[in-house]
Amino acid sequence: MRARDLFVVAAPGLEAVVAAEIASVLPASELRPGPGGVGLRAGDPELCLLNLRLRAASRVLARIAEVRASSFSELHRRAARLPWEEYLRPGEPVLIRATAKRSRLYHTGGIAERIVKGIHERLGSEPPLLAEADADANTDAQRIIARLLRDRLTLSVDASGELLHRRGYRRATAKAPLRENLAAGILLATLEEGDAVVDPMCGSGTLGIEAALLMSGAAPGRARSFACERWPSLGAGIMEQARSGLPTPVPPSAPIASSDRDAGAIAATTGNAERAGVSPWLTITRTELASAEAPAPRGLVVINPPYGVRISQRRSLPGLYAEIGEDLRQRFARPGMRWRLALLAPEPSLAAATGLALERLLQLSNGGIAVELWVGPIA
Repeated sequence: MRARDLFVVAAPGLEAVVAAEIASVLPASELRPGPGGVGLRAGDPELCLLNLRLRAASRVLARIAEVRASSFSELHRRAARLPWEEYLRPGEPVLIRATAKRSRLYHTGGIAERIVKGIHERLGSEPPLLAEADADANTDAQRIIARLLRDRLTLSVDASGELLHRRGYRRATAKAPLRENLAAGILLATLEEGDAVVDPMCGSGTLGIEAALLMSGAAPGRARSFACERWPSLGAGIMEQARSGLPTPVPPSAPIASSDRDAGAIAATTGNAERAGVSPWLTITRTELASAEAPAPRGLVVINPPYGVRISQRRSLPGLYAEIGEDLRQRFARPGMRWRLALLAPEPSLAAATGLALERLLQLSNGGIAVELWVGPIA
């Protein structure tokens, strides 16, 4: 069976988390972690498993070529020699994302057009070329990533289709929602075996839902489709075999609780949890942080509070974070309890305002906002 050169794309700051996750899914793989993701070589069954099971990754790409391209004629010629018939059917629309740095060719529109001409020459029909803005409306289009650096062109074909964080359950969102893969990455980096999980500012419920998926062993991609399923070169039945071999989810061994003071947030969390199939494992309550209860003697409180950009005034943030720290000490630092906090904050002074001994674990980006993950005991 064929082996492909793959690159698993990770959001900034999650590269090590994604590498560890790939190693848990494919223990025998030789991984090449680097900026922006992880490279590896794997067969089609493994490609399918990565799409189905990875929680923190953004995309899985298949690297199909790395060639010299210092002129448009050379680019066209090189593109026409590539085995596009393995990834595209004649007339299938394509969406090309091109970037160029320190190269003779710098017009990304021209780069995309020459690649399409090469595909046309190879397949005998010219595929419709869609704009990046049309991606959401054309989910069946095959995305091609063209990266030109110092006149070396790397061409990759997207094996995932829609970004992997789009599990399919989140139709209702609260203000400033956290992406599913970012929530999963935070949990993978902080959750310990046997921990209960509490999200007392749950918004649309993403952290609690992802905790339930993780702790139950449910594959996050089990209910969605992927671009590679349309590839002519993907063996018949391989994805179906991968799906049928996924582990059966089991009830989490520790409780998971999501709460919020906002009625709209509770409605969103409830609907999303039902679509994700985790409602039986998730306790959802409308309550203030000050009234949140610890459902077990030990566990992880995970909070994505306001950053002061969209839903709060920055002048009130230090007080809010101080209140978070005080409320957590009142509810989760009682005798016999051992709870930790995982907190997203846009700057160190806000983490310090909690009064807790927190250490910075990861530097991330949420919705284009630079944030840091701070972790420490609630004491």
